[in-house]
Amino acid sequence: MKKWRRLGLALAAALALGATAPPAHAAKPAKSTTTTTAPGTRDPIDEPIGSDTVVNAWAVAPVGPSVDPTQPSERPFLTYSVTPGQVIHDEVVLYNYSNVPLDFRLYPTDAFNNEQGAFDALPANQKAKDVGTWVKVDQENLALPAKTQAVVPITVAVPRQAAPGDHAGAILASSIAQGTGPDGQVVNVDRRTGTRMYIRVAGKLTPQLTITKVTNTYKPSLNPFSGKSVVSYRVENQGNVRLAGKHRVSASGLFGLGKKNTKQADVPELLPGQGVTLHATFSGMPATFLDFATAKVDPDDVLAHHLGVTSRSAATLAVPWSVIALATIVALSLYARRSYRRRTAGE
Repeated sequence: MKKWRRLGLALAAALALGATAPPAHAAKPAKSTTTTTAPGTRDPIDEPIGSDTVVNAWAVAPVGPSVDPTQPSERPFLTYSVTPGQVIHDEVVLYNYSNVPLDFRLYPTDAFNNEQGAFDALPANQKAKDVGTWVKVDQENLALPAKTQAVVPITVAVPRQAAPGDHAGAILASSIAQGTGPDGQVVNVDRRTGTRMYIRVAGKLTPQLTITKVTNTYKPSLNPFSGKSVVSYRVENQGNVRLAGKHRVSASGLFGLGKKNTKQADVPELLPGQGVTLHATFSGMPATFLDFATAKVDPDDVLAHHLGVTSRSAATLAVPWSVIALATIVALSLYARRSYRRRTAGE
C-alpha cells in the first residue's frame, strides 16, 4: 500500500506542475505546439492501432528511498534551503507509463505565475535565467521502453551571487509526437510534465504582498439605482519569498450609499516578482455621481501579516444619465410651454 501511495504522490506532484505553455512554431509543413499533459490520461493525439490504443503517459518525481530508488519519495517537489555557492546532488525518476517506447528530453527551466496566478514553466523556446541555469541534468535525452523508468542524477550549483529568498523552477520531461489538428494539418506536439523545484537562498527575507493598481468602471442603467461597478485590481508579490493570502473588495456610491462587499477569497501562491489581476462585479449600485472601490489583501505569511493589510482605492464617475435625461426633457417641456404661453398672451 505504501508503494502505491507514493506512486500517487508522484502523479499528484507532476499534475500540479502547471498549465499549457504558449505554442512554439516549427518549419512547415508541420506546425509545432507545446502542451502539458496530465500523467495517467490519454493524450489528445492517441490513435487506435488495430484493436489496441496507444496510450502516452509519463511523470517526473524526486527519487525515492535508497532501498528502492525507482520508487518516488514522499516529498512532492524538489525543495532545498541553501547558501550562495552551495552544490547539491540529487536524483529524479522519469516514469514511462505508456504502452509504447518514447523518446524524452529531460531539462530544467524557470517558473512563473501565469495570468490565472497558477504555477507554470517557461515555454520550451524561452531561455531560463534563474533556477533553470543552476541545474544540470546528467542525461538530457532518454529513450525509455514501455512501462519502465530511469533514475537520472541532477546537480544544483547555486551561484555565489544568488539573491536571498525564494527561487522557483521545474525539471520537465517532454516528448514530441505528431498528430492532426482541427484543420487537418499535421502538428508536432511537444507534451511536457515534470516536478516543481523550490530553492530558498539564505539571507534577509522580505515578505511583501501588495495591491499595485485598482480600476473601477461604472456601467449605468435606465434604473439609476441598478448600475454595475466593474472592479479590477492587481496583487503583486514585491518581496523575495513566495506568498499566498486573502483578498476582498468593496464598492459604494457617494457617502457610502449602496455599499457592497465580496467574500474573502484566496490569493494563489505568488512567486517573488509575480502577480495576478483579479476582478469583481457589483450589481444594483446607485448612480451617485461618484462610485468608489477599495481592494484589500492580507498575506498568509506571519511576518508579512504583521506588516499589515494593504489596500488601494479608486473612484469613478457614476452619473445618473437616465435621471439627467428625464430632467432635461421635463425642463425643456416646461420652457417650451412657458414660451408658448408668453407668445399667446402677447397676441
